[in-house]
Amino acid sequence: MPAFAGSVCVRSNQEIAPGVFSLVTDRLPVATLVSDVPLPRAGQFYMLRSKPSAVLLGRPISVYRSDAATMTFLILQKGKGTAELCALRDGASLDLIGPVGNCFEPPATFATEGLPSPKTAIIGGGIGIAPVAGFALDLPARSFDFYASFRSIPYGLDGLDTHASRLVITTEDGSAGVQGMLNAVFDPASYDLVYACGPTPMLRYVQDVCLIGKTGHAFGPVVFLSLEQHMACGAGACLGCTVRTIRGNRRCCVDGPVFNAAEVIL
Repeated sequence: MPAFAGSVCVRSNQEIAPGVFSLVTDRLPVATLVSDVPLPRAGQFYMLRSKPSAVLLGRPISVYRSDAATMTFLILQKGKGTAELCALRDGASLDLIGPVGNCFEPPATFATEGLPSPKTAIIGGGIGIAPVAGFALDLPARSFDFYASFRSIPYGLDGLDTHASRLVITTEDGSAGVQGMLNAVFDPASYDLVYACGPTPMLRYVQDVCLIGKTGHAFGPVVFLSLEQHMACGAGACLGCTVRTIRGNRRCCVDGPVFNAAEVIL
């Protein structure tokens, strides 16, 4: 179950790209002891709702950055709930439930005697850049390549140009980096381990080119995908975010959002 539910204060809210906002909040109310609630782990998310709000349910928003005092979320304005969040100003309140879900396990978890340092690629597409960028910045410097794909103006990449071994950017309109999409720059045969978050078509592409038998190679990398789903409760009770897997249906909110690509059916 989520570790915390309550109201927190907005510290800042800035538009960093057209329709994309960086929202910084207190991690907990001032009266709450920080030791009472664990820090969110990379890949986890919170259910956020403006206070007051015209919508009944919170919106699932991944954690971009966090520390003992604050959390930063990247929010794409898409509907009424996210529009309310994007309109919040310094000092406003919002309702917050979380952290929810599982997390990205670091590459060291998958190291073996014959493969002590897996060659790692981290991929973010659009607003899906948030959880993987935060995850990447917690890894040892120069231990991974980072791929970032956008329709137009890139965002959420602060610090990655010096922290990653390679930062490869693609934009559909050619405004930055390589013009095109992920398939123009990504070679799965170069990696042992891949993490990705973004729109479903991009994740389906990553799954298709990486899984055994689909790369044209004898083996493919281990792949973990962070999925985007519509959610209602965020606590696993409503079954509104069901994900199909080879082991049956799973709930994206509490069984995910990170799934092994070899198991999930997109």
